[in-house]
Amino acid sequence: MNFLKLNYGCGFDKRAGYLNVDSDPLCEPDTLIKDGDLSELPKLHFSELLAKDVLEHIPRAKTLDVLLDFSSLLKEKALLVVQTSSVLHIAEKLKENSSFASQYGWTICLFGNQVHAGDYHYTGFTDTTLTVYLAAAGFEIVQKELVEDWCLRYECRKNFAWDNLLLDGNLDNAEFLNKAYQNSFNRDIDETGIIHFGGMLQKGVDRREVLKQIFTAPEHLYVTASILGV
Repeated sequence: MNFLKLNYGCGFDKRAGYLNVDSDPLCEPDTLIKDGDLSELPKLHFSELLAKDVLEHIPRAKTLDVLLDFSSLLKEKALLVVQTSSVLHIAEKLKENSSFASQYGWTICLFGNQVHAGDYHYTGFTDTTLTVYLAAAGFEIVQKELVEDWCLRYECRKNFAWDNLLLDGNLDNAEFLNKAYQNSFNRDIDETGIIHFGGMLQKGVDRREVLKQIFTAPEHLYVTASILGV
């Protein structure tokens, strides 16, 4: 693949020099994503990934899952640029003007136009929540910007590869799970984790899927927030 830059969820904003991907065939992307399947995109390949107005369209419970996917596509120290809606700044706009026209318009910014399936907003962010999500996925924020007074635009560097553990083929299942818990939760695995995740591995579930479930657990977000002091 010749492209080193990825425009994820491009919509009609297709950009020269980028591989433009989307799940909506109407925008005629370079690569059509179906059911969230990113298997056609090479891992550890891209030097930049742009996700403009994307994260709010993803169900909240899948936010970290998608950011981990972004990380897997990016090279070490590659750039991730995300732009998404700021709940607090939209709330400020709602408080500033009580007219119907103004408040109706800002609720669209909050919840989407909802004209078609891809135009619903399932979540929104604050500086704190977006910072924690990005850090939990292994990204360091290098620049922040507020766009049009209601969108958070962050430029980040990939500084930790959550899936590096998969490269160590010398680990048995017990060692693999304990290292996964240490990397994600800063603690050794407990009996509940051994039974649950160990059972998954014994049934033949792929290690990547098991590791991803560990890293997307709410505990990982709370541990990350504690490390960041928020």
